[in-house]
Amino acid sequence: MNVTVDRLLEIESEREQTMSDPSFQNWMKDLGVSVVYKDKEPVLRARDMNASYDFSRLFGKSGLMSYFQ
Repeated sequence: MNVTVDRLLEIESEREQTMSDPSFQNWMKDLGVSVVYKDKEPVLRARDMNASYDFSRLFGKSGLMSYFQ
């Protein structure tokens, strides 16, 4: 699936319009659906950055906790 940046922006705009529509909000409330949107990209990026970093260079093979002792 190849989606352009313009299409992604269009999809996000459509999503915002839908989510702000009072009839949609009432429909969601009637169904008992709650929506929590959380951008997971920063968390995933941080995890990947930490996984790629070799902490043993700083703290030796015994790990980070030996630094605090």
